[in-house]
Amino acid sequence: MRILIADDEVAQSKTLRPLFAAGGKGKSKIRATAGAPDIGRLILARAPRKGAGKVSKGRAGSAQPGSNSLDLGDEPEHAATILDALGITLLNSGMLNEGARLIELALRIRRKFFGNDHPATGLSLNSYSRVQRERGDYEAAVIAVQDALRINRKVYGERGLPVAVSLKELGLAQLLQGLFADARSAASEGLEILKHTGLYETDPNTTRLLDVLGRAQCALHELDAAEETYKTLLPIDQKQLGTRKHPKYATHLANFGLVLEQRGKRAGAVRAYKNAIDLYAGTLNWDRHPNLIDTYANLGSLLRSLPKQAKEAGKYLQKALDLGLQIRGESHVLVGNDYANLARWQYDSGARDGATKGFAQALAIYSSNVRKRALPANHFFIAETLTWQGRIAVERDTAAGGKEGEPLLRKALEIWPAQLGPNTPGENLAKAYLGRAIGLQRSDDTEACRLLCEGYQRLKQDPQASPEVLRRLRGWLKEQRCSCEESPASSK
Repeated sequence: MRILIADDEVAQSKTLRPLFAAGGKGKSKIRATAGAPDIGRLILARAPRKGAGKVSKGRAGSAQPGSNSLDLGDEPEHAATILDALGITLLNSGMLNEGARLIELALRIRRKFFGNDHPATGLSLNSYSRVQRERGDYEAAVIAVQDALRINRKVYGERGLPVAVSLKELGLAQLLQGLFADARSAASEGLEILKHTGLYETDPNTTRLLDVLGRAQCALHELDAAEETYKTLLPIDQKQLGTRKHPKYATHLANFGLVLEQRGKRAGAVRAYKNAIDLYAGTLNWDRHPNLIDTYANLGSLLRSLPKQAKEAGKYLQKALDLGLQIRGESHVLVGNDYANLARWQYDSGARDGATKGFAQALAIYSSNVRKRALPANHFFIAETLTWQGRIAVERDTAAGGKEGEPLLRKALEIWPAQLGPNTPGENLAKAYLGRAIGLQRSDDTEACRLLCEGYQRLKQDPQASPEVLRRLRGWLKEQRCSCEESPASSK
C-alpha cells in the first residue's frame, strides 16, 4: 500500500507531500478526486507491481484488471473511520493543519449520515476535542468532549467503555485549563469504569487515564501518590505494548520526569526526559511530535537550575521555541510558555532586555487567548509571567521599579491561588517581591514588611527555593528594617 489521502488541499500540503514517494519526474503518487464537497473522496492507492500491465483508466475502485486503487467515497462509515485515524496520525506527526482537516471532514461525514446523537459522531467529537486542544483552544476542547460524553452516556450508560475514553480526553483538556482537581476526578471515574468492565489490565486507555491522574496529582502537590501512579502506569504500558520503543511510553516517561523533578530527584528526571527525547527523535524518528516540544522545554527548564548545565539548557529551550513556532504557530498558548521558559534562562544569563521582551511576548499570547476565551483569565501561566515581570522591575531597586512592579505583582497574587490553591512557591515569591515594591516607594508602609516577611518565611521552608532569592530577601528585610518574629507565616 502506497498512500491514503482525502482531498486535493491536503494532498498538496508542503509538509505532507515529502512523506510520499514520487511517481515519475515531478509527479506524486498522491491521488485525490473531486467527490461531493460535504463528503470528500477517499482513495487507497497501491504502487504498481513490477511487470504489471498498463493501469486501467477507468473509475477508481473499479473491478477492471490492473486497477491499483480503491475509492471509498461512497462508503461514509469506512471513509470517516479512516479519515479520523489518519488525522490523528498526522497530529502525532506535528501536522496540525493537515490532521485537523481530515478529522473535521470525518466529523462532517458522521453528522450528515449518522446524526448528532450517534456514537460514531461521539468518536469524531473525541478526536475534534484533541484538535482543539492541540490548537490551544481548551474551552472549545472541553465543549466538544462534553458533547461526546452526552452521546456516550445516553447510548452506553454511565459505565460504558466509550464514556471512559471521553473522560480521558476531558481530563487532558482540564489539565491544560489548570483545573487539576477536575482532571483528577475525570481520570478516577474513567479508571473505575475500566475496572468495572474488566478491561483495566488490557485496554490502552488505562495508562492514558493513569497519566492524566498522575499529572493532576503532581500539579496538586500530591507527590507520593503521583510517583506511585507512574510506577503503576509504566509497567502496564510496557506489558501492553510489548516494548518501550513506542510514542505512548515515551510520553508517559516524560511526564514521570515532571514528578521526579518536583520530588527533587533531578538526576532521575533528567534521565527520564532524555530517554523520552531519544525515543521520539531517535528511535521512532518522530521529530515533530507535539509532546517532543514540551519534553525539550521541561528538560531545558530543569537544566537551567543546574549551573554546570546552563548553556545546554538554553539550547533545549531555544529548540522548544523554534519547533513550537513551526508546528503550533505564534499565537498558541504553549508557544507563550516557550517564550517564558527561554526568558527565564535569559534572566539567569544576565540578558535582562531579552528576558523582558520574552515575558512580554508570552503575556501578549496569553492575553490574546483569554480574549478568544481559549484560556481562563485566572490561569496560573498568567500569574507566573506577571510575577516574573514584577520581579525584574523590582530588582532594579528603584522607586520607579517598585511603582512599575506593584500592579503586576498585585494582579499575580489575585490569580495564583485560583487554580493551584494557597501558598504555592509562586504566590509566596510574588508576595515577598510585592513587599519590596511597596517598600521602595513608601518605606514606612507596614504592608511592605508584612508581605516581605510572610513571603520570605514561607519560601525558606521550601527545599527547592533558590538560595540566591533567599539571600536577596534577607538583604531587603534588613534594609527595610523588618522584624519577622511575629509575621503570620502560618496564618490562613
